[in-house]
Amino acid sequence: MNKDDDLKIKSFFEERKRREEMEKDFIIHQGCAAFEEILKEVKERGSLNEADMYYGIPTPQLSFSEVELGYMLTSMMEYATNHVGNPVDEESEFENKRAFFEHKKEILQIYEVRGQGTDSWFEEPNEETINKLNNTAYGVYLIQFDDFINYYKNKVIK
Repeated sequence: MNKDDDLKIKSFFEERKRREEMEKDFIIHQGCAAFEEILKEVKERGSLNEADMYYGIPTPQLSFSEVELGYMLTSMMEYATNHVGNPVDEESEFENKRAFFEHKKEILQIYEVRGQGTDSWFEEPNEETINKLNNTAYGVYLIQFDDFINYYKNKVIK
């Protein structure tokens, strides 16, 4: 490996670390406000994902970018997968997984579907799912959003 290759590799890792630090800062400092804005939009539109930022009519009214919305989707799903696992929607014909986050007694669901690609979005869980989360062992999948924020506060980026 020559010197140019070493510099490219070092630059790649430095850029990745910088991006991870930006994601972490956004989640720590704006995560709660973002959750509330996402919830408001979901209640008005039914669901919200990055494409809505580009093509949504009406355009979502968020104080952050589609990239930051992507941070939230990706980071929350990864956190759920690593900490409590992901239930699936048995009625869906596609491979899927879900995650549930609660903040100030409001629940947001992330739904991820894999087909010829992967798509994920925020939505409100239906009444049956909310009852299962609150009244059965299924509640193990309900994550307190503050726990997610605290995880990021303590996360060390290497």
